[in-house]
Amino acid sequence: MSASAPLLDGLTDQQRDAVTTAADPLCIIAGAGSGKTRVLTRRIAWHATEGDIDPRRVLALTFTRRAAAELRSRTRRLGLREEIAAGTFHAAALATLRRFWDHTGRSHPTLVERRLSMLAKAHPRLDRATVADLDAEIGWARARLITPEAYGEAAAAAKRRPPRSADFVAKAYESYQSAKRERRMIDFDDVLALCHATLQRETAFAEAQRWRHRHLFVDEFQDVNPLQFAVLQAMRGPESTLVVVGDPDQAIYGWNGAEPDFINRIDEHLPGIAVVHLRTNFRSTPEILAVAGRVLDKDPQPASRFRGDPATLTPCELDDEPATVALAVRARHKPGAPWRHQAVLARTNAQLPAIRNALEAAGIPTRSRGEGALLRRPEIGDLLARWPRGSLAAALTDEQTADTPALDPERAAMVDAFLGLARDHLVLEPDASVDEFVSALRHDDRIGTAGDAVELATFHSAKGLEWPIVHLVGLEDGLVPIAFARTRAAREEEQRLLYVAVTRAERELHATWCTARTIGESVLRRPPSPWLEAFVDPDADAPVESPHIDELRSRIGDHGPDIDLTDVVTPVIESLDAWREAAARAARVAPTAVLSDDALRRIAETRPDSIDDLAAVPGVGPAKARRFGPRLLEISSPLE
Repeated sequence: MSASAPLLDGLTDQQRDAVTTAADPLCIIAGAGSGKTRVLTRRIAWHATEGDIDPRRVLALTFTRRAAAELRSRTRRLGLREEIAAGTFHAAALATLRRFWDHTGRSHPTLVERRLSMLAKAHPRLDRATVADLDAEIGWARARLITPEAYGEAAAAAKRRPPRSADFVAKAYESYQSAKRERRMIDFDDVLALCHATLQRETAFAEAQRWRHRHLFVDEFQDVNPLQFAVLQAMRGPESTLVVVGDPDQAIYGWNGAEPDFINRIDEHLPGIAVVHLRTNFRSTPEILAVAGRVLDKDPQPASRFRGDPATLTPCELDDEPATVALAVRARHKPGAPWRHQAVLARTNAQLPAIRNALEAAGIPTRSRGEGALLRRPEIGDLLARWPRGSLAAALTDEQTADTPALDPERAAMVDAFLGLARDHLVLEPDASVDEFVSALRHDDRIGTAGDAVELATFHSAKGLEWPIVHLVGLEDGLVPIAFARTRAAREEEQRLLYVAVTRAERELHATWCTARTIGESVLRRPPSPWLEAFVDPDADAPVESPHIDELRSRIGDHGPDIDLTDVVTPVIESLDAWREAAARAARVAPTAVLSDDALRRIAETRPDSIDDLAAVPGVGPAKARRFGPRLLEISSPLE
């Protein structure tokens, strides 16, 4: 037995092919839960053991320090004696630049740790929310290699919503760039741009770096932005090998500059690349994968787990959702089981404080994995800056009548959540001061340190993680998808984001949505998410067979073609309507949201006998034909 043979133990045929193929360059399309990291580390170790690559010449590029540390740790456990180089794009680029500066005897420029702070000092009259928006716009432009001069046209083409105006952003962007040059400072985006320029310009140095890291591996390739891709291309030489791993269905960072086009059209960006697929999901039950498939309107991944419980969907009214979730979490906590086997995931951070309060009130320990504490949000900082440091009740009264700045929907939701927490605090402590409330909230809003606790996270921050039981909250239009996702690309990303959240679940998946919510002092009706029906098995409550069809077939046999068509069509419509009512009741939506009355009538009249024929019926279409087709064809099949 060769030394590398044990590295293939326990792999499926698909995984074995991905590990051992000599194809170069290679793209591994790895679906959710398909063993991506396992395959990537086994490939490095197997080819190193076989003598195909030198592990000292490996550079693995990741998007988080945690992922880089995991790659190094796993390759060590697989028996590699030499440590592989693994780090984020920024870390690898900065290391390359430092080698160049040291090689040429140049002093290192100062690194801007936070662009936001520098922008705030340059624009002291702007509120923090506007500065944060400005920072986001500059970051968006830098990731796409857009200059200040080209920003206005590019932002308009992308339907961006810049703070103040596109001209304002372009001028602030140019001023920021000039200030850095004058002070000999660089930020993290400059690190990538300078690394790219240096490798393009300094030929001898670039060749040495390409020899140093001849074997390139890129994790989460669907998250690469144009600047990172340019750096990757500059790192490659004629002798380089390249393996990229990713999943286009998990491309959820378009707002941060990532371009899923790189993986969706990879043969155009990397001509001659070979592509292998890892489809089988080892994480989730078939029922959970069926929901995930319906979210994306695709065939579900094959599952390796046994069948489990169907997903649940619970409607809530007004402010009942936190209590409903707390009851569900406690009900699914079996004696002796750890709390950490459950997670509650929300689209935004603003939804999590109320959930945390309800769980902790029920005696359930929690920890947070949000994208930033509520008190660190710029819009909350601006609100607290204008509040007097006295009575909390007085501050809330003043806030109701104050002329407050307009905010985008996400920031407005954050403020509403904060004000709701303040009102809740007053119920317990009517005489509380603003400082006392902030102190209490700072304690509650910290990242939990409990070793065994229910995880609270946003959809984004949950990526790459998994739990046996997952609760998804707030599946309403305006949250899922988020209100500001107006373009087709943005809505498709929201769809993929929900898919990512669904596929975090291993054994159980539970979802809630509110038919109405209290926003300030108003009660607003909430339409369900357009993907809500994905959480309901369309066949779960439908009749297995239709007695009407059997009766009609008998009558056709007795009477031949003289039968009145009304007698044929009407019972079929009744059967279709019964199915539609059951599906709508299970999904908590109107029956016409499943299929229109006109679509039912056309199905009954035309009697389609295939999925393609059903898709051609007006009001049905390909998506619903694939989802509901087998049952609809069973009910409405042509009479023999």
